[in-house]
Amino acid sequence: MNPLERVRKTILERQMIPPEGGIVIVGYSGGADSTALLHILTQLQSELMIRVHAAHLHHGMRPEADADVAVCRGVCESLGVPFHWERADVPALAKAEGITLEEAGRKARYAFLERLADSLGAVAIATAHTRTDQIETILINLLRGTGPRGLRGIPYQRGRIIRPLLDVSRAETHAYCAAHGLPTVFDRTNVDPRQLRYRVRSQLVPLLQQLAPAFERHLLRLADIVENEEGWWDYYLREHFGNHLQRGARLPAEMFQRQHPAVQRRLLRAWIQAHADPLSMPPYEILEAIRRALVNGRSTSWEISSEWRLLTDPHGATMHPTSREEAPEYEYPLYPDTPVLIPQAGVWLEATEEAWSAAEAIPPPCCEPGVQEVVLDADALQGELKVRNWRPGDRFQPLGMAHPKKVSRIFIDRKVPPEERRHLPLLCDDAGIVWIPDYTIAHRVRVTPQTKRVMRVRLMRNAPPVDSSDHAE
Repeated sequence: MNPLERVRKTILERQMIPPEGGIVIVGYSGGADSTALLHILTQLQSELMIRVHAAHLHHGMRPEADADVAVCRGVCESLGVPFHWERADVPALAKAEGITLEEAGRKARYAFLERLADSLGAVAIATAHTRTDQIETILINLLRGTGPRGLRGIPYQRGRIIRPLLDVSRAETHAYCAAHGLPTVFDRTNVDPRQLRYRVRSQLVPLLQQLAPAFERHLLRLADIVENEEGWWDYYLREHFGNHLQRGARLPAEMFQRQHPAVQRRLLRAWIQAHADPLSMPPYEILEAIRRALVNGRSTSWEISSEWRLLTDPHGATMHPTSREEAPEYEYPLYPDTPVLIPQAGVWLEATEEAWSAAEAIPPPCCEPGVQEVVLDADALQGELKVRNWRPGDRFQPLGMAHPKKVSRIFIDRKVPPEERRHLPLLCDDAGIVWIPDYTIAHRVRVTPQTKRVMRVRLMRNAPPVDSSDHAE
């Protein structure tokens, strides 16, 4: 079956577009995947009673991006498709919100697509995720740690966002563009070896194909099974607990404690999602700690996002808008190989100690969403590690600087809002602060040619859910 027939079949079987049709916006980067999708949907306009529009976001990151806009505009003119484009400063967005470039790009793209869809009254937004993206996403979810939802990979449809190419491979989209003489652009950031997706594509997938030639088919079959089972779970939770899944509703402890742990975990996730942005869903470790607090009737407080705080007590769980009033002091010990949860900051940290050779290169900054990692000279650390919040008078000597600075001045220089400062977790030893996340480590604990042992410290924040992966061609 050729790509056009497969896309038609996917759209019709999954009822992605209403029978009466309407405007469909294609997220169009100019790469082979989105170019093929754009061309295919224009061929199906009459049959599906749709009017295709193309939307292109200039990320403000690559010099050649201006030329990409020109190529995309030319293709749209040749196809008779209205072309909409917008420029975003993705690096500035990433810096302002303390997120990765990948996450900032995704956020900017979807915000643009949703705004355009609202203004045009579109019935669907089509993105060009392929079967190949699906396989890579499931593997990435496994590597990062996932529950059943992550095994679904990228959903075929979420609201008015549709993915008609999920049954077509990347190789097929490239062949389709070549066969129809469609010009495409190339984004060199997609071959950046620091990106986990590129390493999965270039190293892990070829290895798995060698070990098990049918692994892709088996993985996609698993994703299909899990998608159906997740649909059943969604139905079950709505039918049995729908009245508790409304915004503002309390999650009663007595009812919660009667459930099987598998139901408890799903119920807790669904209850949090009814209040907070799905992109703010805490990682498993924090969700599990909240679940145990509910089961044991303990009073705890958790920062779920910048907007919401979750409180548990013997009667259940409640969600409250976050108050950025002066936060109380907190401090937690951090022992090697023992993750510690910081509910006041919505994060958890773990430290591992290992031998180090001067021949080793310090790894590049972690590129995973919601994750930071630093490597410290273990022998330069003094006493025990601990995680605490900022105290007036704290001083810190940043990496590469000759003298310490007041942490309050660092916050001012980095434009950290005053209401945020007492919530931020700081890694310390007995001599003072050794790491300010989102900034740098202390000069005294840097790795040097004389380093023999290192302490690797990893911080995980609430990260984007595994089913929100967005691959840019």
